Amino acid sequence: MKQLFFLFVVVSFTACNSNNSGVASSDSATNSGTLMSPVTTAEHYSGTIPCADCEGIDVSIQLNSDSTFIINTVYKGSRADSLDNKYKLIGLWRLYGDTLHLTDANGVLTKYIKMDTALIQLDNNGKLITGPLASMYVLHKK
Repeated sequence: MKQLFFLFVVVSFTACNSNNSGVASSDSATNSGTLMSPVTTAEHYSGTIPCADCEGIDVSIQLNSDSTFIINTVYKGSRADSLDNKYKLIGLWRLYGDTLHLTDANGVLTKYIKMDTALIQLDNNGKLITGPLASMYVLHKK
């Protein structure tokens, strides 16, 4: 549910952005099947995405040069005082064209469009999220 919501916001952001330079077609990389070479240095992306039952979710993604990733999430607001407001996911990433695939230890796949300075989350079908919250599904490079 969280991934779907996150993905929805990213697609909305892209659809509302009148300048789409640097953003490739949402399914171009997936269709090509071409595995791109990994990043040579670690990259870190972060941002706050919408949350259905809290004030927002702080998301931090670390892409390591060995093709592993770490995602840390912190729920703000109503869930902030609970014991389960922080989560950590570890897994492997692969880059196919401009589409970044993150697969966690449970086999859950999340896709992003990888740009020079940002990651834009895609929906469960690998399409850009559209709608009023789309701009909130962009994580910026740090």
